[in-house]
Amino acid sequence: MGELQKSMNQRNNLLEERNSLIEKINSIKQDAYRRKNIYRKEQLSRPISYWIKNDRLLNEIGKTFTIILRTRGCSWALSKYGGCSMCGYYLDANNADVPVADLIEQFNYAFDDKINEIKKDTDNFVFKLFNSGSFLDEKEIPKKVRTYIYEKISKLDKIKEVVIESRVEYITKENLEEISEYFEKKHFEIAIGLETVDDYIRNNYINKGLLFKDFRDALKRCKDMGIGVKVYLLFKPLFLNEQAAIDDCSNSIQILKSLGVNSISINPMNIQKGTLTEYLWFQKRYRPPWFYSLFKCIKKTFDKGGLNNIRILSDPSGAGTKRGIHNCLKKKCENSAKTKLKNFVLTQDITELEQQEYECDCKKNYSLTKDFH
Repeated sequence: MGELQKSMNQRNNLLEERNSLIEKINSIKQDAYRRKNIYRKEQLSRPISYWIKNDRLLNEIGKTFTIILRTRGCSWALSKYGGCSMCGYYLDANNADVPVADLIEQFNYAFDDKINEIKKDTDNFVFKLFNSGSFLDEKEIPKKVRTYIYEKISKLDKIKEVVIESRVEYITKENLEEISEYFEKKHFEIAIGLETVDDYIRNNYINKGLLFKDFRDALKRCKDMGIGVKVYLLFKPLFLNEQAAIDDCSNSIQILKSLGVNSISINPMNIQKGTLTEYLWFQKRYRPPWFYSLFKCIKKTFDKGGLNNIRILSDPSGAGTKRGIHNCLKKKCENSAKTKLKNFVLTQDITELEQQEYECDCKKNYSLTKDFH
C-alpha cells in the first residue's frame, strides 16, 4: 500500500508540474495575442517567406527551395494545452482558417517566382514546405491543397527530395498512401518535432504532448510505406544546462540512428517572441546554447565514419545573435562558428568542426561555466 501511495503521489506531482507549465504558457500567449497582427485579405494570398539556398541532399551538395505558408496555425498551439514552450510561430498564423484558394495562391506565388531559376540551375534540389504546424492536419492544410502541391512538385525532375512537417497524430495510413501516389520516384521525408527521446523532458519542459512510443509507431508506418522520416531535436531545452543538453542530444541521436531514422536536424534553441522561453530569457534564467556545446555533442556522437547511414542537419535560427545559439557575440567568433557548422552540414565531414582557423578567448570562459548555464 505504501508503494502504491508513493506512485500516486509521484503521478499527482507530475500532473501539477505539467498543469503549471501549461497555465504559464497560456498566460504568456494571451498577452502576446494582444500585439498579434491582423492579416488583410491580400496578405493571405502571399506566403510568409520563400527562398533558395545551398543545402545538403541525401548524397550530394545541392540547393533547397523552401516555402513557408501562412495558415490558421498549429492545432496543438491552438488547443487548451497551449503548445510548445519555445514556439512563437503562432504569432505568424492567421486568426482564422485560411481559404483553400488563398493557400493555393500562396504556393503559386512562390513557385511561379522561382521555377525558372530552379530549371536553369545545374544543381539538384530538395523542396521543403513548412506551415508552422502540420502539413497533414486537414484543419490547417485541406486535402485539396495538399494534392495540388503534390502534383505540381512531383512533375519537377530537378526536385529530388521533398520534406514536409507533421505531428505524429496526422501521420495516418490514408495520408501516407496519398503521398505514395505522387512520389514513387522521389525521396519523401516527413519531419517530426520529437525534440528528445526523453518523455519527461519533452512533455514537462517542452510541453510537446507526444510520447516516444507514439513516435515509434509513426516511424514504423512511414517505413512500411517507403517514406522517410526526419527528426527535429531541440538542443538545450528549457531547464537543461550545457552539459545536460549535450548528453540529452547525443543520447537521442544514438537511439534514433539505431531505429533507422533517415535524417536528424539539430535545432539549437532560439528565443522566439511570446514564449515561455522568452519570458525566462528576459529574467536571465535561460541562455541559448553555445556553439562549443553543439560541436562537442556532434563530435561526441560520431566518429569520422559515423555519418554513413544518416544525414545530420542544422540551420539554426538567429545563429550568432543574443537570441540564438552563440558564443561571445564577437563577430569574428560567431562567423567562424557559423562557417564550421555550415561546412559540416554540406559535406557531412566531422573534421570540419575541428578546423582551427580562429580560436577565441571565450572558449576558456565556456569551459569554466558550461555546467551552470
